[in-house]
Amino acid sequence: MKTATATAHSNIALVKYWGKRAGVDPSLNLPAVGSLSMTLDGLKTVTTVVPGDVDSFELDGQRISGKPEQKVYAFLDRLWASAHSSPRPACTVTSINHLPTAAGLASSASGFAALTLSGAAAFGLDLPAAELSKWARMGSGSAARSVFGGFVRLDAGTEPDGSDCIARPLASADGWPLRLVVVQTTRGSKPIGSTEGMQASRDTSPYYQPWVDTSIPDLDAAQAAIEARDLPGLGAIVEHSCFKMHACMMATVPPIVYWKPASLGVIQEVWAAREDGLHGYVTMDAGPHVKVVCLEQDAEAIATRCRSVPGVEEITICAPGPAASVEVSA
Repeated sequence: MKTATATAHSNIALVKYWGKRAGVDPSLNLPAVGSLSMTLDGLKTVTTVVPGDVDSFELDGQRISGKPEQKVYAFLDRLWASAHSSPRPACTVTSINHLPTAAGLASSASGFAALTLSGAAAFGLDLPAAELSKWARMGSGSAARSVFGGFVRLDAGTEPDGSDCIARPLASADGWPLRLVVVQTTRGSKPIGSTEGMQASRDTSPYYQPWVDTSIPDLDAAQAAIEARDLPGLGAIVEHSCFKMHACMMATVPPIVYWKPASLGVIQEVWAAREDGLHGYVTMDAGPHVKVVCLEQDAEAIATRCRSVPGVEEITICAPGPAASVEVSA
């Protein structure tokens, strides 16, 4: 076993992912719908896997135990067993999130993508990007996309083994100078985790099946807009996908409402800015923060307007980011 350090960037789904596929092996973590995302240059996780005397997991300088640690090492057990018959050697995992953890900014995407690359390299597995993406998906559905840079599509697929649930890059990080204005509207972790929320929506929301049924047309239309560099076309799909997903959440029993007053205030401010000629389009994940897709030249002006909204905590402007990378040492 070697020491390996991987860097993976968060991504934000422009066409949303919400829900797990039913009737398949849950360990495959197969999504019910496909998704399309933009990898972000400013938000990342750096994870190191090194040989150790005992298993130990540290996140952001804190020793982590319980379910989070169990999930990390169950993932590494499975990754090791894919190529080795011997027991997995003990290892220390140290991870730093250069973004808020479990707050609706896709820290699980960058986290499990970084763990996948560092774990595979430490275990001596020489895997192509598509295979790394498959493994990352088993840790977190959105992590499959963070293996790649730029704009990425993940298809849900139909095969029970997940062989056609594949992420693939659509456009490179420098292929279209868009920006994502990330507007944080609160501090701390979100009250309901995504896995728990997805299960509740599937079980109780009357809007869940229509959400699933309309996902592929959204994906195809968004991909066409990216290929044509059509921001108004992409923006319309981005907002439609976002509000469909949150409608599904809100109709869950009990309702799942991540929004804060500042979230709605930012949305309304972006729409007002659009009336004034600033072409920004809003999206929100399973959390209270608002992200605005816009052209590079409009990003600062949109950020300035969003800062005027009461309750806004912090704003980060991100460009399309690179693919995940790894460095190995003896």
